[in-house]
Amino acid sequence: MDGEGLYYSGRVLWVVKSGNRLYGKVLDDYPYYVEVNGDSSFCTCPLGGNCEHVRAVKIAYERGFYFDCPDEEPFGEGCAYSMLNSVPELRWRVLLRELEHALETDESGSDAAKLFYEAFNILGKDPDARKLTLIGVLLNEYSALFPDYALTERLKSEFQRLRIRSVG
Repeated sequence: MDGEGLYYSGRVLWVVKSGNRLYGKVLDDYPYYVEVNGDSSFCTCPLGGNCEHVRAVKIAYERGFYFDCPDEEPFGEGCAYSMLNSVPELRWRVLLRELEHALETDESGSDAAKLFYEAFNILGKDPDARKLTLIGVLLNEYSALFPDYALTERLKSEFQRLRIRSVG
C-alpha cells in the first residue's frame, strides 16, 4: 500500500510535530515508527526511510492530523500518548485500532496482551458496557489464536473481574 493508501485507510495512528521534526506511528505489516527532519527521514521498516510510511506521516501532517508538542522532545511517542491521554475517547479509538492490528499481525500475542491490559486499565477507571462488549469480542478472538497460553487465561480472568465490577 502506498502512503496515500495508508493515510486514507486510517493506518496512521498519530503524528507529532516537535520543533522542526515530525514523528509518527503507522500500522502496516507491523507497526512502524517514523521520524522526518526536513529532507531526511527515518523509518523502522526494512527500507529505513523514504518509504510509504514516511509519505503517510507527511500526508497526515499536511492534512492537519497531528499534535503540536509543546516542548521539543527527542521522541515523539511520549508526547503523542500524553496528548492522546488528554482526549480519552481518541485514546480509546487509537488503542482499539492498535489492538485490532495486533490481533492480525502479532505472532506471539505479546503486543496484543499489552494492549488488552491498557484497555483493562481504562475500563477499570471508566467502565462502559459498550466498550466492555467490544473488548470481550476481541478477547475471544485472541483466545482462539492463542488457546494454550497461560496468559490467555490471565487475560480472561482479568476481563471477568472487570465485568463483575462494572455490574456491581
